[in-house]
Amino acid sequence: MSTLIPAATVVLVRDSHNGLEVLLLRRSAQLKFAAGAWVFPGGRIDPADYAGGSTDVDLAARTAAIREAKEEANINIHDNNLLYFSHWTAPEKLSRRFSTWFFLSIEREAEDITVDGGEIDSYRWCSPRQALENFAQKRIDMMPPTFITLTQLQHCRSADEAMALYRNRETISYYAPRWIETPKGVCMLYQGDAGYESNDPAVIGSRHRLWAVKKGWRYECDLFES
Repeated sequence: MSTLIPAATVVLVRDSHNGLEVLLLRRSAQLKFAAGAWVFPGGRIDPADYAGGSTDVDLAARTAAIREAKEEANINIHDNNLLYFSHWTAPEKLSRRFSTWFFLSIEREAEDITVDGGEIDSYRWCSPRQALENFAQKRIDMMPPTFITLTQLQHCRSADEAMALYRNRETISYYAPRWIETPKGVCMLYQGDAGYESNDPAVIGSRHRLWAVKKGWRYECDLFES
């Protein structure tokens, strides 16, 4: 099993005349990991993110999210504007695995986005629904955490609704996928799914899973409203 790399991501949302928009960055096609994928600003937690010799990884994750947003897209985010809402641990079968803190933040004032031109080569503000449609049409690429987060946000009409969606949940959502190969394609089971403990997607009961198949991806979740 590969070593987990601690990382942090910030989902930046804003209000527009078209409703809720989210900031997506495109990773360079030259990168070894997730080349060309559209992602939220973020990256690994560096030793310097542990201020004053602290060992508090939750605090370091917040620092890393703010730093990465600045480095990748020249965005200034304040710590008190970050809402920690989910945590993702990559499947065991992957050779490079991240343990990632996901934060939500609202852009209240217009920011001049400037990508770093190295790791990130482009950006876009778009509605979650538009991003999902572009992905379904194979016009853009993304990873499961991005897909599921956008799926959850697609019904929010404003940045405040997006913040309320996660703030009103009683606990942080933890995703540690069980990767299952099926005749239909890949099924990723998450905690809360009836088949999670047995690694069996055929088990009848609650659903919390992602189907990643050739004809399209589908997120099934009856744990909470999305």
